[in-house]
Amino acid sequence: MAQIENYRSSRTGPISVLDFGCGNGEAVSRFLIGNDVDYTGVDIHQPSLEHARRCFGSERAIFTDRVPEDKLFDVIVYADVIEHLPDPRQVLADHAKLLKEGGIVVGAVPNGYGPFENERRIDRLLHLTPALAAIVRVKRRWFGVRSGCIDELPYNSECGHVQFFTKRSLIRLLSSVGYHVMRFAHGAFLGAPFSEQTFLRPRFIVNANARIADILPHWMVSTWYFAACKGGDNV
Repeated sequence: MAQIENYRSSRTGPISVLDFGCGNGEAVSRFLIGNDVDYTGVDIHQPSLEHARRCFGSERAIFTDRVPEDKLFDVIVYADVIEHLPDPRQVLADHAKLLKEGGIVVGAVPNGYGPFENERRIDRLLHLTPALAAIVRVKRRWFGVRSGCIDELPYNSECGHVQFFTKRSLIRLLSSVGYHVMRFAHGAFLGAPFSEQTFLRPRFIVNANARIADILPHWMVSTWYFAACKGGDNV
């Protein structure tokens, strides 16, 4: 977000933003939308798009299932989506043609071999999250206990991760379509669904989780953030 704010402060008038893989809009879209932004959110999951249109859509915030081919963008956002793409290089290359001169690309990508993905591998083996979900449903039915999450949010849970990046392979991917990585930062130490639903709920633990990631080497954290532009040498 800071990179987008810096970019916006250097421009006069609204900036155009393409949020590719916007989902239901709750996690990222609603924080990007504003009076000085011409926002386009793109996703293939229709229930998520319907929710995003209903809750966040406006004349300057459009949610659609296709990337506009006749529009150029100041900013392209990939928030936890590149790892879902069968051919991420082709997608990035196609979108690079839509980036204005001087525009930026920002994104979040999980470390393919970090705590997040490793926890998910253990989860799939031991079925921890489905068991936890079953317990929550029983508690709701028998005791009227509500979870801390937003109920009934549409989410494309069928679209799993098919790319598992290292820092080197991620930067190589971005370089292959002509991007220069200006900033590479750590996200969180932990963050897979089971952790989030069990002990990563109190605010002080969430904050500590991010602070711990800041001091760890890149291969030990769960997620990475990057900001890139066209041309130049990578960080």
